[in-house]
Amino acid sequence: MAMDDYDDDVSTTGVGVTTTARIENQQQHHHQGQQHSSGAVKVGGWRYEDASRYIGEWNQRGQKHGIGHLQLADGTRYDGKFVEGLSQGLGCLWFPDGAKYEGEFLQGWFHGYGIFWRSDGMKYEGEFRGGKIWGLGLLTFQDFTHGFPRNEGFFQDCRLMRKHRCPEVVQRAQKCALMARSQCEHPY
Repeated sequence: MAMDDYDDDVSTTGVGVTTTARIENQQQHHHQGQQHSSGAVKVGGWRYEDASRYIGEWNQRGQKHGIGHLQLADGTRYDGKFVEGLSQGLGCLWFPDGAKYEGEFLQGWFHGYGIFWRSDGMKYEGEFRGGKIWGLGLLTFQDFTHGFPRNEGFFQDCRLMRKHRCPEVVQRAQKCALMARSQCEHPY
């Protein structure tokens, strides 16, 4: 497998929050691990030709499925849940530059509630859609301020479109990030 099998599209727009990342499927044909009674590998590891590696649970078709740890050759790391080879459910994604995301994923994208930290300390807590900041949320700068006027409200494609207080959305994003972190503390 080559790195081209990953779509690590990272974009910066609007408030300068890097947000788009997608963990793609990589098919395996041979791996080491415990055999399930049905012949499928339940838990095991695989090292790809590009030096990326995965340790975790697999389905009968040889796809990452369940809880796992994926380390890409460029240093990007994902810990969390996979469904049929894609990150889905709760997970944590760390980028080589120090940026990170903790929260919900859907079909390999940030999607749902979560927190994204840029490498410079700026963070966004709120809703994501299709790998982008999209929905209600709160932006916090490196100095722990929220800007003046306050950068809280509805964001579309990483840009604040209209101001709106949304403490319950921020609290839900914090809860999802906490649950993702606790799920990532597994033995792999």
